Amino acid sequence: MRRSGASLVGVVLLFLSMGAHGGGCTNCDCYHFPVPETCERCCGVATGTITAVTRSSVALAKSHGGVEKTFALTPQTKKNAALEPGKKATVYYRKPADVAAAVDLTDALSGLLTPGREPDPPSPCHMPVPPQALKVYLGNSLTWLTGENETILRIHGEDILTLRRTDRGAAISARVLSADGKVVAELIDNRFYVNPNNYFRVVRPDEHSLIVYGPEGRKALNIRFLNPSSFKLLGTFGYPGYSPFIIGEEEQTIRGFTSTRNCFGGAWATMLDVR
Repeated sequence: MRRSGASLVGVVLLFLSMGAHGGGCTNCDCYHFPVPETCERCCGVATGTITAVTRSSVALAKSHGGVEKTFALTPQTKKNAALEPGKKATVYYRKPADVAAAVDLTDALSGLLTPGREPDPPSPCHMPVPPQALKVYLGNSLTWLTGENETILRIHGEDILTLRRTDRGAAISARVLSADGKVVAELIDNRFYVNPNNYFRVVRPDEHSLIVYGPEGRKALNIRFLNPSSFKLLGTFGYPGYSPFIIGEEEQTIRGFTSTRNCFGGAWATMLDVR
């Protein structure tokens, strides 16, 4: 009997261990920040535009033409507003079943960056910028976004910095990667989603600005919503196998090459796609 009891205890401990390390994703809170390191493999985040909603599911498509993905809705799924097709949203979900823990509509978020009333910096462009375009000043260079594109910086096909703009304000998402490709800090909708080491912090000097400080107090990201049609961006962005992409006030360094006062943008050339 004693051996049987010991075996039973062993089975229970084994089961609990498997639940914690193998099938314990159902216990992970994939919405509140920061996500515990033990749950990072269980949690996913998707942003885009809602294409369909039912009582049990929501479908989301990336604004720049990504594949549509469907997530399961449950009575426990948190929502910050009623879900509607055509609305920009972020879905926080648990893997592997893609069950939505929460769905946030962008225009219902709190803490959005709001536009200031500052004039645009001097433009380096000798061509007219479309009047409805969103201008992003990269130091003293300028790119502009048209249509639904929201990616500012993409490296090797991976979105590193995106912004989503609504009538109420703008939400910034960014990823900071280590030399081995691990996400050491991730900002989603102006809030930290992953920040396990406390080396990174977000500062909001005013309602128009967001600054991310990295190790040793350096500014990893500094973005300002100048006016309803323009942003200014400074920062340092790394990716494994690449030298850092540095956006400074007077020059920009990409793959070891330094340039200044560049002008680019348009329907397809709307992001810096470093290869």
